[in-house]
Amino acid sequence: MKPRPMPTRLAAPGLLLAALLLGGCVTQTVKKVNNVKVETAAVELPQEQLLEVAILPFEPGVPDTMKEQEAQNISPAVREAESKYIAHTLRQTLQDTGYWGAARVVPAASPGADLTVKGKILASDGETLKVAVEASDATGRKWLDRTYEETAAEYAYTEKLPAGSDPFQDLYSRIANDLLQQRKSLNAAKLKEINRVSELRFAADLAPARFGEYLKTDGSGRYSVARLPPEGDPFLARIDQIRSRDELLIDTLDQHYGAFSQNIGKSYQEWRKSSYREAQAYRELRNQEITRKILGAAAVVGGIYAATTATNGGTATLGQLGVIGGIYGFKSGMDKGSEKKIHAEALKELNSSLGTEVQAQNVDLDGKTVKLSGSAEEQYGQWREQLRELYTIETGLPATAPKPAAKATSKGS
Repeated sequence: MKPRPMPTRLAAPGLLLAALLLGGCVTQTVKKVNNVKVETAAVELPQEQLLEVAILPFEPGVPDTMKEQEAQNISPAVREAESKYIAHTLRQTLQDTGYWGAARVVPAASPGADLTVKGKILASDGETLKVAVEASDATGRKWLDRTYEETAAEYAYTEKLPAGSDPFQDLYSRIANDLLQQRKSLNAAKLKEINRVSELRFAADLAPARFGEYLKTDGSGRYSVARLPPEGDPFLARIDQIRSRDELLIDTLDQHYGAFSQNIGKSYQEWRKSSYREAQAYRELRNQEITRKILGAAAVVGGIYAATTATNGGTATLGQLGVIGGIYGFKSGMDKGSEKKIHAEALKELNSSLGTEVQAQNVDLDGKTVKLSGSAEEQYGQWREQLRELYTIETGLPATAPKPAAKATSKGS
């Protein structure tokens, strides 16, 4: 009698297990080298071709609810620190190219900026940095509206990375190169127009009654010069003096952001290094957990299938062993899930430890101590009000135009 062939249906669970086993053991390692070169000027550019850049601290991108923050493993304190650190790193990258005038980190948008850059953190865990970036000039022309993403190289957190380098420098270099391409598309006349509009917008912001008429806007909100103030205008000379004082304060704020970034640099780098390792371990454990659970469930199904289709006691015993082994495999996956939670908690501890080291600092501005935490924007707003008062005192002219309703009342009296 010929040996009875194995039923093909019984082979299916075994093949499934083998396929799952092979698929579950595959891991992917990101191997990427930072190699984007930022373009730098070969010669010093004329002053009239240089645009000044104002970079706002990036929006932290923190979810509104605590539940969402925990689900995405986001610490508001860390993100607040990152928002300033990222802005300052971009500022350094732009400043070092030689294609721009003063590049500064400012707490709020200023109408006097030639080019304003702002962004939002979409993802940041030490392994991946993803940000949305927008840039527009004083005329309202949009330069950038893009999303940038970078994965840290394997050696980013080792001694192989040059001292002072950022693991995500490629991202900043790409932003700088994209901004430069937009700048190169403008001729000398367009660059001069941006300078003039920024000057008039600064003046009109302080004294719309006096300088508002020199600007015009179209239906899309784009600014252009309606006409220029007369040459030697004493009021415009006053505005220029006030603008110089404003730039001094902005320089002080920019220096504060620089000191802030330097102070947290070491701690932040360690946080990113640990987060990078934790993220890799977290992902690896998650893959193992899912694989073991699937294998365990498949083994249980295969065991039950073998037991229910058995024609002799030996096959039934194998089916029972498959069920038991599958249960243990599933439990192993659950154990890996518990281990994964430990790593998740470690990430939270790392976030908290950095959060305690990035508290606000004080900076002296003309003899006054200003706290630059959440109130930096408020302080800059107060400073702008002080500039308007200063203009009124020095020129004797009102900072704002009288309201039409007030005119009508006075005529009727």
